[in-house]
Amino acid sequence: MNIKNIFTNYGNISPKIKNEKMKLRSDLVIATFIGFSALYMNCNSSKDINNVNISRDTVASLNAPLLGTHWRLAELMGKPIQDSSTIKERYLILEKTAGRVEGNGGCNAFSGTYTLANKNEIEFSPLVSTKMFCKGIDVENEFFKALSSADHYYLSADSLSLTEGKVLRVAKFIAKD
Repeated sequence: MNIKNIFTNYGNISPKIKNEKMKLRSDLVIATFIGFSALYMNCNSSKDINNVNISRDTVASLNAPLLGTHWRLAELMGKPIQDSSTIKERYLILEKTAGRVEGNGGCNAFSGTYTLANKNEIEFSPLVSTKMFCKGIDVENEFFKALSSADHYYLSADSLSLTEGKVLRVAKFIAKD
């Protein structure tokens, strides 16, 4: 069978094979998008800390370990997060260079960028993540929503709180030793 016959006889293919082909196309589109996103992010990773928007109000808090610390998720929307041997550690790291954030939601690794501004303001870009399904995916989805809604951060001893509107704590992290 040649290529021309494949396309002209497409209507004669069973529905099961059609569905498999459509799924394969969909998976290919998603994989291509993730690949180009990762490539774009890597091309922009050579920036240094001078290109990150950091105000004088924020500099005082940089003496605390905000940047470069492995922050383990401890609380999400007021609910404690329990460690589990079957779920990967949920964490984030605000890298010191290029304003990049990386971490894991429990199922999927993620990365993106962040911006720090006046009076402990923080903003995360839309995050790129792998798309595996596992136990605990609902908590991961809430974690990603919390990061996208966070607009302020507060440091206290070995903890980092992300809040929405300075009042509603959406996530609390503990510095990992």
